[in-house]
Amino acid sequence: MLVTLFFWIHYGFSSITSHVAAVLPVVLAVGSGIPGVDVSTLAQLCLYSLGLMGVISPFATGPAPIYFGSGYIGKRDFWKFGLIFGLLYFVGLIGVVYPWLGMIR
Repeated sequence: MLVTLFFWIHYGFSSITSHVAAVLPVVLAVGSGIPGVDVSTLAQLCLYSLGLMGVISPFATGPAPIYFGSGYIGKRDFWKFGLIFGLLYFVGLIGVVYPWLGMIR
């Protein structure tokens, strides 16, 4: 649930740096207070998601406004594709990366 929050709350931030500075410490602090949560795995899942969440909005990363502002990808399409690819990448993160982290520990 914390990884889900961390990933999708990025809609409210204009950069990955501001998102990490404001949200990551809170998510890790809350996760460390929950019995049975492996904080190392939680941190890795959150950090791995940073590269993936750049697709979810026209202001999510540095290159996104260039694609959006140039008209290369239309406003409606940008949001639609952001949701589609955000869901696909998030499912991959939870369905592939999370089990993989469990196997290498």
